[in-house]
Amino acid sequence: MIKSNSKVKAKIVPSGGVEDMEDKSKGVGAAEAALSVEDEWEETEKEAIVSLSEAAKKILPSHFAAFVDKQKGVPELDLWRLNCYLEKVFSQVSSLPWFNMLKKTPLSFVPLSYIPKSVYEAPVDWINKLPTDEHWKFVRWALDRLLTDWAAHAKGEEQRFTQYEVATLVELAMVLRGKPDSFTCLLPMLRVRPKYQGEDKLPLIVWMMAQAFQDDLPTGLSSWARNLLPLVGNNKSYSPELVDLILQFVEKRILSNPEARTILVNGAVKKDGERLIPPCSFEMLVRHTFPARVEEATERFEAIYPVLREVALAPGTAVKQIFTFSLKLAGGQGNPALASEATAIAISVLTQNVDCFKQWDVLYKENLEASVALLKKLVDEWEDHSFKLSSSSPSDTLTVNRTMNSFRIKNEKAITEGVANLSLYKEADKSCKLISRRLSQNLMGMIKSNPNPKAEEANIDPSDLLDEEKETHKAAILSLSEKMDPSSLATFLEKVSDEDWYHPLKQILKVIDYYGIQLSQVSSFHWVNMFDDYPLSKLIHVPLSLIPMSVYEQSRDFINTLPFETLPAVVLWASDLILTEWPGVVKVEQLNSDLSKVATFVVLAMVLRTKPDALTLVLPKLRDRPTYQGQDKLPFIIWMMAQASQGDLCAGLYSWVRNLLPLVVKNKSYSSQSIDLILQSLEMFLSSNPEARAVLLNEPVRHGERLIPPRSFEILVRLTFPARVGEATERFEAIYPLLKEVALAPDTITSANALKQIFTFSLKLAGGQGNPDVAKEAIEIAIRSVTENVDCFKQWDILYKENLEASVALLKKLVDEWEDHSFKLLSSSSSDALTVKHAIYRFRMKNEKTITKGVANSFLYEEADKSCKLILRKLSRGSGGRKITPCTTMVIAAAAAVAGAALVLQEAPHLLVSFILIFILIFFSFFLVSFP
Repeated sequence: MIKSNSKVKAKIVPSGGVEDMEDKSKGVGAAEAALSVEDEWEETEKEAIVSLSEAAKKILPSHFAAFVDKQKGVPELDLWRLNCYLEKVFSQVSSLPWFNMLKKTPLSFVPLSYIPKSVYEAPVDWINKLPTDEHWKFVRWALDRLLTDWAAHAKGEEQRFTQYEVATLVELAMVLRGKPDSFTCLLPMLRVRPKYQGEDKLPLIVWMMAQAFQDDLPTGLSSWARNLLPLVGNNKSYSPELVDLILQFVEKRILSNPEARTILVNGAVKKDGERLIPPCSFEMLVRHTFPARVEEATERFEAIYPVLREVALAPGTAVKQIFTFSLKLAGGQGNPALASEATAIAISVLTQNVDCFKQWDVLYKENLEASVALLKKLVDEWEDHSFKLSSSSPSDTLTVNRTMNSFRIKNEKAITEGVANLSLYKEADKSCKLISRRLSQNLMGMIKSNPNPKAEEANIDPSDLLDEEKETHKAAILSLSEKMDPSSLATFLEKVSDEDWYHPLKQILKVIDYYGIQLSQVSSFHWVNMFDDYPLSKLIHVPLSLIPMSVYEQSRDFINTLPFETLPAVVLWASDLILTEWPGVVKVEQLNSDLSKVATFVVLAMVLRTKPDALTLVLPKLRDRPTYQGQDKLPFIIWMMAQASQGDLCAGLYSWVRNLLPLVVKNKSYSSQSIDLILQSLEMFLSSNPEARAVLLNEPVRHGERLIPPRSFEILVRLTFPARVGEATERFEAIYPLLKEVALAPDTITSANALKQIFTFSLKLAGGQGNPDVAKEAIEIAIRSVTENVDCFKQWDILYKENLEASVALLKKLVDEWEDHSFKLLSSSSSDALTVKHAIYRFRMKNEKTITKGVANSFLYEEADKSCKLILRKLSRGSGGRKITPCTTMVIAAAAAVAGAALVLQEAPHLLVSFILIFILIFFSFFLVSFP
């Protein structure tokens, strides 16, 4: 029994009660006072109930009939008129303590249990004849009014509607009993609106459910599963008493009926296709019945679980959702009871609906441990389940076996690659072989015993069970494409160009329709399986490797005639459409006739190969849209880039660097298999073109951006020289030299700004402690940056202090390798040399200022200052390329002497001797400068 606070109860006792209770509490102990309050409260409650019953008996059928006859106005207001009528009838029992009654016994039929049946049946019949839309409106209005007083009562405040409470409560019970749907339609609102949530509201909500569903067990169970069961999991918000109340509802009001099991199982799926116990609620039920830690309510869940499990698993909709959660739970470590039950559920839905095998194929890798257990269970209990799996049509058996073949392809690929969880794939493969063998035997027996099956089943060759589904589709596409007449295609393309020359999007859609007609017989192409199962070396050539060259070339020439601005939108639409075959992807609008997605696939490949920039321009959308996120979409994204790369290697690298390289850094989100696929794709792009290096260095910029921007180059450096060597390090080391060349390749548009950014990150990495390899590489990159763009010295001046350790190492490297770098630094203009000299002077000023202050790391400044002095000395001496040679000096001096002597002889002959002496001094000065 749920008890309310005695002080709150005392505040709503009829007049005179509060004072009497306070007087008693002064003369007796607290416990005796509380008992006295409770006794008086119960006495008051009994009196009120008697008063309610007596008032109800006074309602004569003739009185109610007279009331009904008066209702000649608007039918929509009749329920509220009835409320006014009941207010008059029950005006003397307005102090009914219904709060306490519902808290103590919310599953009771108060107040109708105290009203004679003959009295309330007439109003209920009349209520049933009123407009349906008004019932739920009244229920919501009455609930809001009662909750207002309920909240005031909890706070000890005066209730606004206390004089109407009894009438509202009685009529609400009548409406709920007569029209249960008036409450059912409000249940979703009650689940989401805070106004109706909370521990204090629950007894009233449960009372309403008890009134509405006493004669409708299926709806009662459905409401319990959706509105009450989720609250059990939220045990921090709800007390044990209220959890007990939630369980009581299903125990006493639903399952206590002797016919409950039959009624519920037969009505497990409603007319609208919804289950009484939806998959999300069934999952909660399983978790509560098989918890990792046994709790107080576990035994009660164990008692109700068998019947509810039958209802949840009855044939109907949403079996794929049930399979999905059961497969995940089957792999749960640390709870063998839960894993065992989840495995049993998964097998139940697999044998009930073979489409669950397709769902399993999608979930196989990410639930590998659970899949191994489920396969082993199928093998061990084959005699129990084989009849269901094999007794349906051959096409269903084929579906099951195709799934086993798909599993085997995944297993073999993982075993070949030597992945971490190798033993699991080997264990799974043993079970797959056994199941495939048994299914093949069963199918052969079915065909022999039934020589005249249905038309579509008669065409099934038992040997197909041993073939991979992908080979079937490849053969189908190849067979159909070979029948395509190039001349017919040429005529069609010419017609399209003439008729729709002003509408390029319409032209490309018509081409897709044309291919759709030609390839319509392979419309059931299994996209997900193909992208998951094909090795990348084969995947990138599908489907164009199956299309005759003459057909492809004609289509390519046609695409080249279309305005380029139309094609990026086509790429996005086509890829969106193809991805609708992936689980959970939102459907997109079909712009053309729905003939074949294979056709869209074929034309998309043609567009990407013909116009690679149609992909590069939509890369930001591919990065941002949820449709393209996730490991399961990765093979398709790589396939798109591979098509673009076939036509333009630079487009392929441009795309890979921006959309795939960042995913390698997110190694927690992407598996080792996905990272392997990303690296494999670039290795394939580069190896497929013998002239890759020359092609990439010849075009380091695309769309005004570098193929490898500085931020991506930094990622490459970090991945190639990690602090801790990983599996992918050697592969990055192999591709790094070429990518480094491309990242640092000079150009007239972006090189200057890019080198500044590269210098900035390399200077930071050069000071990285604990990773000498990355520091060494970063110093080399930094030196290359400053020697190719002296403006980097200005950037260095800004970053000098905050990267002191790196600056010391970089200055020392410059001194040690001066002969290698001085030519680049000093062979350009004198202003560049002055820029370098100015930066080194600035470094010296910073050094001297800090050394004078005696800061903690002054030894680093001293070390840097030594290098700065040496560099300045070398800069002052200059280099061979910028010296004035001795010959030049003498020539200049001689020329000056001749000109000066001529002038002196003409103007002042007596000064000739003095001029000669001055000339000799100047000459020797030049000579000393020229030969240090």
